[in-house]
Amino acid sequence: MKTTLAGLLVAVLAMVALAAAPAQKSVEVVLGPKAFRDGDVIEITDVTATSARLEQGDSVTVRGRVRLDSSKAATLSLYLTQTEGDGLEETDATQLKDVSSGLTNFELKATIKHRGALHLSLYDLQTGKSLGGVYFGTAEQMQKIAGWDVGWMLGD
Repeated sequence: MKTTLAGLLVAVLAMVALAAAPAQKSVEVVLGPKAFRDGDVIEITDVTATSARLEQGDSVTVRGRVRLDSSKAATLSLYLTQTEGDGLEETDATQLKDVSSGLTNFELKATIKHRGALHLSLYDLQTGKSLGGVYFGTAEQMQKIAGWDVGWMLGD
């Protein structure tokens, strides 16, 4: 059997295509419970994911703008509050962005590893206390958590 350079190249390209991450597509999200300090706000402008279900195994990218007025600096984080599991979660650098007071654009990424509800939250860089945040997801997911008390998001 004779192997040509072109044949070898085709085989390598096919393996790379199979190994590539699934493509993300724009998905519609609904905002859920939220709490912010006066002047702070997180605006989601686009969410893309490997499926519209935003469930375990999906990769998610969230883009938007954050206005920070209550603190000089904070970390904006894309996290998941687990509804099943031990609550332990690893954090990747792509889930975090340091922001300064004023308006900042952001793009955060995460892979959903557990069942739960996604949220964007601000944490003070000096104290680590929460400054506020917002849950988001599918309409069904947000209906399930509509009654959640999000007072913890204000770090008091």
